[in-house]
Amino acid sequence: MFEVSSTTAEREQKPSPVLNAHVSDVIQRATTSEVTTAVDSSSSTELDSHANMVVLGKQAYVLNDSGKTAQVSPFTPDYDSMTDVPIVDAAIAYDCPITLKTYILVCHNALYVPAMDHNLVPPFILREAGLEVHDTPKIQVTDPTVEDHTIYFPNDDVRIALSLNGIFSYFPSRTPTRQELDTADVLVLTPEGSTWNPHDSAYADNEENMLDWRGDMVEPKDRDRIVLEELPDDERMLSSAKVSLEENVAIDAVSSAADAVCKRAHISSLISPILDPVLLSEALEERAAAGRFAMSVGSTNACFDEYLFDEIKDRGEKPFRLQGSSKTMDLLRVHKDLDSYEQNFYAGAAHAEPPKGVSAQYLSKIWKIDLDSAKKTLNVTTQKCKRADDPSLSRNYSTNDRMLRYKRINQYFFMDTFFATKKAGKSSRGNTCCQLFVSDKGFVYVVPMKSKSEVPAALKMFAKEIGAPDVIVCDNGGEQKSKAVKKFCYQIGTTLRYLEESTPWSNAAELYIGLMKESTRKDMKASDCPLVFWDYCMERRARVNNLTAKNLFQLEGQTPHFTVTGEEGDISNLCQYDWYQWCYYREQGAAFPMHREVLGRVLGPAKGEGNEMAQWILKSNGNVVPRRSLRPLTVSETASETEQKKRETFTALITTRHGGSVPRRPNAKESDDDSDDDDDYVDNYLQEYGDDDESPRFIPEIADPVDAAGNAINQQPLYDQLIHAELILPQGEAMQMAKVLRRHVGPEGKVIGEYNETPIWNSIVYDVEFPDGEIKEYAANQIAENMLGQVDNEGFTLCMVDAIIDHAKDGHAVEKEDQYAVTKRGQRRLRKTTHGWKLLVRWKDGSTTWVPLKDMKESHPIESSEYAKSQNIHTEPAFVWWVAHTLKKRDVIISSVRTRLKRTTHKYGHEVPNNLEHARKIDLKNGNNFWQQAIEKEMLNVGIAFEILQDDEHTPVGWKLVTGHVIFDVKMDFTRKARWVLDGHKTAEPIISTYAGVVSRESVRIALTYASLNGVDVMAADIRNAYLQAPSSQKDYIVCGPEFGLENMGKRAKIIRALYGGKTAGRDFRNHLRSCMKHLGFVSCKADPDVWIRAAKKDDGSEYYEYVLIYTDDVLVVSEHGENFLRNQLGKYFELKEESIGAPKIYLGGRLSKVTLVNGQECWGFSSSQYVQESVKNLEETLEKQGLKLPARANTPLTSSYRPEIDVSGELQPNQASDYQSYIGILRWMVELGRVDICCEVSMMSSHLALPREGHLQELYHMFAYLKKYHNSEMVFDPSEPDIDESQFQEKDWTTSEFGDCTEEELPANMPMPRGLGFRMRAYVDADHAGDSITRRSRTGFLVYLNKAPIYWMSKKQTSVETSSFGSEFIAMKQCTEYIRGLRYKLRMMGIPCDECSYVYGDNQSVLYNTTIPESTLKKKSQSIAYHFVREGAARNEWRTAYVNTHLNVADLLTKTLPFGAKRSGFVKMVLHHIFGDMD
Repeated sequence: MFEVSSTTAEREQKPSPVLNAHVSDVIQRATTSEVTTAVDSSSSTELDSHANMVVLGKQAYVLNDSGKTAQVSPFTPDYDSMTDVPIVDAAIAYDCPITLKTYILVCHNALYVPAMDHNLVPPFILREAGLEVHDTPKIQVTDPTVEDHTIYFPNDDVRIALSLNGIFSYFPSRTPTRQELDTADVLVLTPEGSTWNPHDSAYADNEENMLDWRGDMVEPKDRDRIVLEELPDDERMLSSAKVSLEENVAIDAVSSAADAVCKRAHISSLISPILDPVLLSEALEERAAAGRFAMSVGSTNACFDEYLFDEIKDRGEKPFRLQGSSKTMDLLRVHKDLDSYEQNFYAGAAHAEPPKGVSAQYLSKIWKIDLDSAKKTLNVTTQKCKRADDPSLSRNYSTNDRMLRYKRINQYFFMDTFFATKKAGKSSRGNTCCQLFVSDKGFVYVVPMKSKSEVPAALKMFAKEIGAPDVIVCDNGGEQKSKAVKKFCYQIGTTLRYLEESTPWSNAAELYIGLMKESTRKDMKASDCPLVFWDYCMERRARVNNLTAKNLFQLEGQTPHFTVTGEEGDISNLCQYDWYQWCYYREQGAAFPMHREVLGRVLGPAKGEGNEMAQWILKSNGNVVPRRSLRPLTVSETASETEQKKRETFTALITTRHGGSVPRRPNAKESDDDSDDDDDYVDNYLQEYGDDDESPRFIPEIADPVDAAGNAINQQPLYDQLIHAELILPQGEAMQMAKVLRRHVGPEGKVIGEYNETPIWNSIVYDVEFPDGEIKEYAANQIAENMLGQVDNEGFTLCMVDAIIDHAKDGHAVEKEDQYAVTKRGQRRLRKTTHGWKLLVRWKDGSTTWVPLKDMKESHPIESSEYAKSQNIHTEPAFVWWVAHTLKKRDVIISSVRTRLKRTTHKYGHEVPNNLEHARKIDLKNGNNFWQQAIEKEMLNVGIAFEILQDDEHTPVGWKLVTGHVIFDVKMDFTRKARWVLDGHKTAEPIISTYAGVVSRESVRIALTYASLNGVDVMAADIRNAYLQAPSSQKDYIVCGPEFGLENMGKRAKIIRALYGGKTAGRDFRNHLRSCMKHLGFVSCKADPDVWIRAAKKDDGSEYYEYVLIYTDDVLVVSEHGENFLRNQLGKYFELKEESIGAPKIYLGGRLSKVTLVNGQECWGFSSSQYVQESVKNLEETLEKQGLKLPARANTPLTSSYRPEIDVSGELQPNQASDYQSYIGILRWMVELGRVDICCEVSMMSSHLALPREGHLQELYHMFAYLKKYHNSEMVFDPSEPDIDESQFQEKDWTTSEFGDCTEEELPANMPMPRGLGFRMRAYVDADHAGDSITRRSRTGFLVYLNKAPIYWMSKKQTSVETSSFGSEFIAMKQCTEYIRGLRYKLRMMGIPCDECSYVYGDNQSVLYNTTIPESTLKKKSQSIAYHFVREGAARNEWRTAYVNTHLNVADLLTKTLPFGAKRSGFVKMVLHHIFGDMD
């Protein structure tokens, strides 16, 4: 055995490789006896297939000592063990007898034994390095060629001929000379890397996967390739019956799909998502993570501009003048060829010895990160490439890095394109833009591009160098969604998703991109680097970011590089030099008498050029070249006047060619203007805005029209209040500061609209100018609305902070040496002062202001703290006393919010155990055996999923070890459920969908109504152990735990069926069931994939569709012969629970029953009474323990006139807040089960999940008291045709309107032929204008019927503030008709006739007039989208609108809290039956 000598932590993390006995024997004989050879006495290198590591003798030249050693134990006791055999990187020389050339052969991770005269090289290792080894002698080949018995280097086209020593193959080798090391060609003989593990099982597994079970070759596309980095640690963990609370949360979504889906149903849209406690916690975590990321990259000022550098604002700067002696100036005038200047930049002092490893202080300085992050970075990274102790700039050896295949990355990446400059010229490499990739853990990868058409090439480069991620998220830009991008993503198995605005992904990605832009700007500004090198700086900054150990929770103390690659990042090529640092580099080809050490600037690691230590070097002639041999300037060189003059001349030359650190004027090749005159350039630059997508707009200057007397015609007076007003208005996708210039003059020379002193009634159109010169037309009322929204109650402008971009201090600031004050008792205390400091703040409107630190500390403490941390000024006296406390307080607040997340110890009021012992105790406490029965039942059923192997049976090759345990749940009917699940959260995420089928509740209501309308039966069944009936697509096995019985405990068992908890179990079952449904002749509905339809005929010959609705393992069948289908068709392939086959009783948590109405119509009813009663009972038991009771009287869900948003009672304690959130979840599910009468009130109370108060909790108790009193409700899906007065819905002639060319509804091309009877669709819509007393946002409510059956209802606060009831009602109308369009599509895709228009009732006359009269015109542009959408649908006859009195509009129930009385009771009875008992 041998083991690598390293630190204890390293030995624990990495298993030591094993040296085989053959190598041990060779080494022992070499060190205990004199070894002689029959070949060249100097040296030979033999091919030894029995060796598992390269062994080099005394002729090898050691290039680098890894610091690791091996301990060699022989297989015979005749030899003693050897210790401390070094592992090195070394070189040997090979003299080719044919070409007479000498080659340097580099061997990595080789054992170095100076006592040996020869070297041993295993052929397997050579082949792993990509070499072609033909080790069969020519004498044994039937038709020999020159390729036989050779070693071939395909990348270098070099072939080494082998000779025979007896029967052993070898080639002669020797020790290389120093000159050969510097000049000879280099060949890499072994694989590169920090370690070599010859005993890794991946080699054997890959070899086994080449053949199938018949012994035939497996097709390449089907081979299961195993990569060393992807192999898990060898952990022998027994499956356990215990589950922690965290594991219970992680598995809950799989084990109780119904509960998880109900939370994703439309009830979750009743409130603003940011007020959900989980989403709020996640948002705060994201905000804190973004702040930590900003601090780690050295910038809190995210740049969201389209371009990296600002446009040229002023061309009045003076031409560049070199500051130096007249001698230097003469030099510049004489030498016009820049290349001739290289001879002036040779080293003139002693060479500095580069350090072998950087300190944390040095790394903090050149990376511009704080000291703690630098220390963490050094702890989790390596510096493997260290310079040798050589005073000269000797040659370094190139590597042979190759990407053999795309590596799979189990992460999400966002990609976007940003432009660096527009008119200031291209980069030195011709790049104008950059493709940036950001992972969800902060890993950044950049690809500079010459144009945005190179996005596909950038994506290929990213996949080749980094890997293929599971998902790439991008915006809807044309290049991002091109065919080339889609095709490549498909080829590498990556899902391409398009981004919606204002999503968490969008916000996070834009933030990271902005921060990377700004940190690059600061690097270049601090170094005074020419802007044309921005692409080099961006690449370097991205690498620094990826190798910095940030204080981010998701990184777990590691670097972003580690999270993506799984490897420790090496900072050897980054930690030696700062950005744009002076250096001397070795010019290998310099001819005598030129010096070989030349002055240059470091532009960061040269990726893809030379070896890993190569750097981009800026030469004095302006060219950038990769160089491997370089060193920083010494202290004496830095201070030398001669060297300073060299550097000044160097800078002058670079500025002459590339410009300075401000945008330069485009050169003749880059500019379309042939004129060299500066004034002409300024004029051209200040032209109207234009780009590739939009031509410049030229606004003619037209004089104000006047009459014969010179008086203005149709003009407003000079005291117009809006002229010269400044406000923020939308420009494209961003908000920009704009200025009102003048009245807009139409083609006829007259203004549009009429002037009014009251701005809101002023209808005149104004010209508004944006910062880039673009001028747009805005109506006066829209300008007034924006102005009102941007001022406070006293009229002062409100301006939000965008970023802190700079800082400054004056002579009054306290210095570090004076930061402590001494008290009268002699104690040293920090001076708590911010005096003398100010911060430069950029506001949302784009303006900047210097603000005293004392003001920013009070108004924006977190932003100020993060800025100080990112700029490394947090240790200054003005910051040190409060920054650390502020950041800590931020984390405490986030932790407090997380403590309020919902408890998972109880479900539906019943305690849920977290392990077997806990389950036994609960049964003992309750005096029953419910949980014990559930466990026994589960283990009996789950047994078919395992094939238990005997002790003498081997686990098949390719199968991997997984773990699992028992979890517990309570079903909706309160049945106890135990489930043996896999630990899916410990396995990698699959790249494809993993979910089982879940039908929407809307589809269920449609199907039940359709069944009653067409006279067909409804049957239900439950698939027994659904997942267990599907074969598993994975090759996994477990080690049996105690729940499998004592006789099987510790045995291995193959998993042959899909199991709950497995990442692919839901998909396996869904695919298995889908295959069966297709086999039975069913087709999946395009509008709801879990609704299956099949054409059928009734016994009377009439045609209709059979429907099968699948909710995971619950099956609902709408068919005249439903029971026959379940038993003889579906039951033929799946085992169904016998007791579940029949008419549905409980489905999705509600009780289904067939009812007969007064008119004799039979239909289905859906009741939530059982769930409501049980929930109320559990709450009363909880309150009884606290000495509390529910209110005695409650005739409405909330008390009279209660407004939750103005409740100022005390905040709830964390445990009470958690209870509040649980109660809201229960009430949401009640609404989903049909309790429309509490929909509005639940939505209102849900808005306060983040900060519930005592008054809110008391109102929930009042709501439960109301439910206790009125629990007996039932929603009936009545198929009877409603009475509709069609005279109210007259069809209009739209041919002369703007929609005259689209008067027919567009039908889906792939919809099935309609069968059976269809529905008449009605909708009631209403809005409560400014219903929220605090935000003044309105609330939308609408209810949709098919015939007389309620299908969908919604109560939701609108996302914007409307200034009039007209606006809020129009928004509500748009939301309602959007849903109607989707519902009509679903009906058609289900094969249900939908020939008639939909009838929409509203109670706002103005809205109805604008939607029904073709000749109407829009009065308010702010409602233009809603206006045109609704009118277009009316023109297509998708819907018609009519007026209904507000006292008859049932949607009024969904927009406001109605008092107890006839109006509320009447509305409730229009939706629910039996709720008021005798009152019905």
